[in-house]
Amino acid sequence: MAQFDVHPNPIPGARRAYPWVVVLQSELAGSSGRRIVAPMAPRAAFSKSSGRLVPFVRFDGGDYAVLVPALTSIASSELVEPAGSLADLRSALLAAVDYLFFGV
Repeated sequence: MAQFDVHPNPIPGARRAYPWVVVLQSELAGSSGRRIVAPMAPRAAFSKSSGRLVPFVRFDGGDYAVLVPALTSIASSELVEPAGSLADLRSALLAAVDYLFFGV
């Protein structure tokens, strides 16, 4: 399981609002059996401008908002095979994390 991999949301009750989660945790910090993920919600639910904290991405034919302020921890065993990756958007995702924690 690699950083920036996108997985189907393993929480059935949340899957409709947040169909995907993206792993933001580095593989180097993966010994706990859990991963820090950000849920991805359909972009239509958000304003036209996302800002640095909530980047908009295109994935699996849809437009999504990556909800960095809603980071959560999920057991690695609950994350099935990844459906893809957002590694090409690394800069925007890390900028959102930096903004959330450090204000930069």
